[in-house]
Amino acid sequence: MTRPDALVVGGGIIGAACAHTLARRHMSVLVLDTGHQPGTATLAAGGMLAPLIEVRPDDPMSGLSVRARDLYPQLAKLLLDTTGIDIGLWLEGILKLAYTEEEAVRLKNEIAWQRQQGFNSDWLSLEDLRERAPGISPAAIGALIAPEDGLVEPLPLVHALLEGAKKSKANIRRDVRVNGITIRDDRVIGVDTDDGTIEAGNVIIAAGAWSGRLTGLPRPLTVEPIRGQMSALDWPIGEPPSIVYGDGGYVINRGDEAFVGSTMEHVGFDVAATQSDLTTIYNAVERIYPCLNTKNPKKTWSGLRPMTPDGRPIVGPDPHVAGLWYATGHGRNGILLAGLTGEIIGQLMTGSEEDAGFDIAALDPGRFWSY
Repeated sequence: MTRPDALVVGGGIIGAACAHTLARRHMSVLVLDTGHQPGTATLAAGGMLAPLIEVRPDDPMSGLSVRARDLYPQLAKLLLDTTGIDIGLWLEGILKLAYTEEEAVRLKNEIAWQRQQGFNSDWLSLEDLRERAPGISPAAIGALIAPEDGLVEPLPLVHALLEGAKKSKANIRRDVRVNGITIRDDRVIGVDTDDGTIEAGNVIIAAGAWSGRLTGLPRPLTVEPIRGQMSALDWPIGEPPSIVYGDGGYVINRGDEAFVGSTMEHVGFDVAATQSDLTTIYNAVERIYPCLNTKNPKKTWSGLRPMTPDGRPIVGPDPHVAGLWYATGHGRNGILLAGLTGEIIGQLMTGSEEDAGFDIAALDPGRFWSY
C-alpha cells in the first residue's frame, strides 16, 4: 500500500480498537503484528468489564473506566451490524463477596462512595445473594453488586474490531516483525522491520508488554510484562450465570465453563503456568464456589499484561516527537479500556468537531519523563 496516515504497531485488542476508530474516521491505516505470540494479553484475557469492583476513591481512572464500560453497548451493536460478529456482551452484574462483618462494612463504605460519584452499585443481603447465586460459598454473608458491569468475549471482540477496520479499508498484516521506530528531526518517519523501513505519517505504539522493547524510542517506555495465570473448569449444571470476586480470586461463567484466576507475577516474559500459583487460585475459587471441581481443570494458560509503574495506561502523543503516539500499558484493563482508547486516539489524531472530549490527564505519556 502507499504510505499510510497511521501505522499501528500491534494487532491485539488495543491496536485493533485504534485501527477500527481511525479507519472509520477515513484515515488510511496499516496494522503490523507478528501473529499470536505466546503470552499475548488478549488471548489470555477474561474479558471482564468491571470498573466498580476495584475502584478506589483516589483512583483518577474511575470516571474513565465507567465511561469505557458504557461505550460497549453501542460498540457491540456497531460491530454486529457491520461485521456480523457477536462479541458476547453481557452486562448483568458482577459480585464482590464479603466473608466477615469487617469486609461487609468496607464494601458498604465502597458502595456509599460510589453512589456519591453517581456510580451504580448496591448491597446484596445473604438471602438475595443465595437467590442470585445458589452455589456461592455458605461462608459468604453478603456482596457488593455492580449491576451494570459484565463481560465480553475477547477473541470475537478483537476479530470484530479488525474486520470492521478492514471494511473501512484498513490493511492488516500479521507477518511483519517491527523492531523499532524511525525518527528524523523530531518527526516520526515510520518503523524498522526485518524487511526494511515502512514509512507512515503517524505511528501508534500498541504492542502491549512488548512496547518497551522497540528500539529507536525517544526515551525508555515504562511498560513491563506481568504474568497472569488462569484456568478453565466445568460450570455446574443448573447454576445461574455469574461473575464473582472474593478472597483474592474470581470466577467468570462463560457458557459451560468457569474461567478462574488470576495471578500478578513479575517474571519477565516467562509465560509458563506453575502448579503452585494455580493451587493458590484454586484455593480462592473453592472458597467462592465450592461446587466447582478444581481437581480436573479443562485447561490452564497465562498471559503477559503490560503494566506501568502507576498502573495507568499510556495514551496520547509523544510530547516532543511529532507523529508518534502511545496506546499501551493497560495492565489488567485492556478489554475494558479498548474502545475508549480507540476513541481517544481517534479524537486526538483527527480532531473531529462532534467529539465530546475526554479528560485524559491521568493517561498523559509525559508523566514519567522529565525534560
